[in-house]
Amino acid sequence: MADFRHLARLLLNLALGKDRLYRPRSCLSTGRRGVRSKIEVSKTSSIVGLIEAGIEAESLRQKAIASNIANLETPGYRRIDVQFEQLLAGALKSSEDLDISELEPQLYRPNKTSVNANGNDVNLETEVGEMVKNTLRHKTYIRVLSKKYRQLELAIDTK
Repeated sequence: MADFRHLARLLLNLALGKDRLYRPRSCLSTGRRGVRSKIEVSKTSSIVGLIEAGIEAESLRQKAIASNIANLETPGYRRIDVQFEQLLAGALKSSEDLDISELEPQLYRPNKTSVNANGNDVNLETEVGEMVKNTLRHKTYIRVLSKKYRQLELAIDTK
């Protein structure tokens, strides 16, 4: 469970754009030849599920950004965003086991940005910046998932 919480904190730090990543000492221990001696299937599927939840959140965020840009000139349109990092942080703060099903990303309207003359609060520069950050997070999640699958293949192929 410690590895699962570690990965959740790692993904949260990636999503929030923090430079320094949380790394407990326990995740550095390995078995013979640098490979963990045990792999628990339920833990592995939970980790994969968590990474997939992050990918789903970034995909939804990309759609939200595209919608915001498409409605740049629509009078009265208010930008939308995705709430995932807050849900993940809340799940990490609880003392209960993480339930991946509770980490479903949600759309919301932040209503924190200034509104222009036509009642629209979309700023093209902000949206493009969010799109770049989102793309980097999405690529990172895909790479982490790919690495996890490679680890599983390595464990299966070991004789």
